[in-house]
Amino acid sequence: MVCIKIKLKLLLNQYNKTKWAEVISTENKINQTNTEEYPEMIAAVDLGSNSFHMIVARVDENGTFAMVDQMKEMVRLRGGLDENNNMDEIVAEKALNCLRRFGDRIRHLDQSCVRAAGTNTLRTMNQSKKFLRKANEALGHRIEIIPGREEARLVYLGVSHTLSDDKGNQLVIDIGGGSTEFIIGEMFESKVLESLNFGSVSATKRFFADGKLSAKNWKAANIALRLEILPIEKEYSSTNWESAIGSSGTIKATREIIRVFGFDRYKITLDGLYKIRGRLIEMKTIDNIDLPMINSERIPVYAGGLAILIAVFEALRIDTMKVSEGALREGLLYDLLGRIKHEDVRDRSVRDLTQRFNIDVTHATLVKKTALHCFKKLRKSWGLSKKRKQTLGWAADLHELGMSITHDKHHLQGSHILEYADIPGFTNRRQHWLSVLVSSQRKKLSTELLDELSENERSTVIYLIVLLRLSVLLHRPRQNLEIYPDVEGKENHLHLIVEGDLNEQALLEADLIQEKNWLSKIGFDLTF
Repeated sequence: MVCIKIKLKLLLNQYNKTKWAEVISTENKINQTNTEEYPEMIAAVDLGSNSFHMIVARVDENGTFAMVDQMKEMVRLRGGLDENNNMDEIVAEKALNCLRRFGDRIRHLDQSCVRAAGTNTLRTMNQSKKFLRKANEALGHRIEIIPGREEARLVYLGVSHTLSDDKGNQLVIDIGGGSTEFIIGEMFESKVLESLNFGSVSATKRFFADGKLSAKNWKAANIALRLEILPIEKEYSSTNWESAIGSSGTIKATREIIRVFGFDRYKITLDGLYKIRGRLIEMKTIDNIDLPMINSERIPVYAGGLAILIAVFEALRIDTMKVSEGALREGLLYDLLGRIKHEDVRDRSVRDLTQRFNIDVTHATLVKKTALHCFKKLRKSWGLSKKRKQTLGWAADLHELGMSITHDKHHLQGSHILEYADIPGFTNRRQHWLSVLVSSQRKKLSTELLDELSENERSTVIYLIVLLRLSVLLHRPRQNLEIYPDVEGKENHLHLIVEGDLNEQALLEADLIQEKNWLSKIGFDLTF
């Protein structure tokens, strides 16, 4: 068992290290031969740790969008977390009120036309599920909590379409309220991605908690931030890219300060950053900051953002940095357009996993065909959404992911990989569902895994588990045959019509009897 765990860890580390370099971002120009029409309007909502953003865009027949409306509110969600990551009720209500206003603008749009993403603070917050339920209701659309590297991928997608004429590798830095994203990419392709757990709000609380802008506080901030950047310093150093681009509110504000003060007209330089820091030291406290060229709501957290930017410039040897107007919310829109046209980065991620872990694609495809056949037959009687077909298909594709590590418990090893690997395009929630499905594909079911799901999720996931388990069971002989069984269903019940005399199929009969017993433990009735 120790050897298996070591092998699993090595494979997972290798996968997380390399697979990001191979995921190509969804391109803006879509194949014109596809006759499916784009929706007229789409929207993206970015629930950042410092501010919430929403953009609404009109889409033309070529898949190009033009902004028609945008809203932004400085919520400072990160500032509402205490030392135990519990959210202040007043800050939470402020966030929900903001989402209600956003919801008034986009609630009429179809669910498929809106993407809403929560970032670092929602990843960190205790009892985030409870907050999300209220937030989903306020916005009128589902909010996805995205992993750090997925946030980085989407940031680059937004930036790359803004500065797509630049040649060679580009370094993109996005300083949020609770995390900072680092990306190296070329054109529309992100190659290396990282998300570090510090941002303008968290850095200000950590290094300037007393409100003093003393040289001592700046020095402490610089040392600590440089140490946190150190593990990625070599990979992101200036020898690996040709130009540096910034894409956050902190960076945009810094460019404006440098321009107004006359430190530089068009770009951000380290010398300019040092001069701003000197001005802030002269102002002595955060309350005394007088920078009329930036939003007054950003001033309380600007010192932490500037400290991060200085540390990044020094660590990665950046001479100059340009600023992009594109960021996470634009990336969400481009990614949404790709999904509408069935150019989903998640499909590419699944293919990448099947290749890296040497999955038997022929067998997995047969299991998938059976599962999706049964899904089609039972979807309405079980009240399943059409989009759950996608999740079931991915689970079937990956159900033998852990086979390259161990045979006997491959379902558990595959589940572990899906839970902890960085998989481009997948939200934390969807990735967890895949992990639960793969873990539950065979043998005794874990009621603990199911109990962790909400009531609505539990019912849906159980149905998907039953379909995957049945498909895996029917293909146990591995005879490379397409199997499309007759099935009937009602709530918490499935009836399988077995072809031929079951008494003459001893292995199948024994498997079905055992399966009936296992499923009964979770309140599901299988008959045949």
